[in-house]
Amino acid sequence: MNFNEILTYLASGGAVVVISWLFERWAWFQTLTSGKKEVLFTLAIFLMSAGAYATTTYVEPTILAQIAPWFMLFVGAVGAGVLGKGFHFLDKK
Repeated sequence: MNFNEILTYLASGGAVVVISWLFERWAWFQTLTSGKKEVLFTLAIFLMSAGAYATTTYVEPTILAQIAPWFMLFVGAVGAGVLGKGFHFLDKK
């Protein structure tokens, strides 16, 4: 996936996956009541989706081309970390 495809994915529903993954790992989020979790979860999804949509719609392609390599490095590092953690978990068994 390239940078624009990731932004399109986030804007079209992928934000749910990202926000779910993040919030499940934050202890402070787990201490909230279910109503507060729902509101915060929905707000975070909206903000990420709207931000991704606004970026693809209103940011000049030349600026996106300059940001894309750095974003892809970040995504690659996060992905490698998740895969490494999964490998170490499975390797112990």
